[in-house]
Amino acid sequence: MTTSPIVTRSCCTTPSAMGFWTAMFALFYAVGLLVRSIVPALQPYGDTVILTALAAACVVNLRRNRTLHCGLTAPLFAIAAIVAGLIEAGLLRFDERVMWGVVIVGVAIAFLVEWRTVGRQRRASNA
Repeated sequence: MTTSPIVTRSCCTTPSAMGFWTAMFALFYAVGLLVRSIVPALQPYGDTVILTALAAACVVNLRRNRTLHCGLTAPLFAIAAIVAGLIEAGLLRFDERVMWGVVIVGVAIAFLVEWRTVGRQRRASNA
């Protein structure tokens, strides 16, 4: 079985990669909250700030640690941030619970893909 180049260059989640992602998320989210507190017009955009911080943390983590799931979830979070922004601006009528459900399922699928592809390669190379 041949693996794609992205899977070959990818890595599984490790405690250090998770710690790095958490630190980056906290940093991006804090900046978003600060901007929201300075610009009153941005107060309704809470979900947009969270999803943007999640996407940004995944992009940074992907560049540094090459975690496959971040390559899958970064675009998911970015698209969800755009949808949330449109909902919070009143330009789109859509149930945010459905959007968050899609995000949660997407994250779960991304981890499953990583564990079944990259994780399998690691287990095979360690045997």
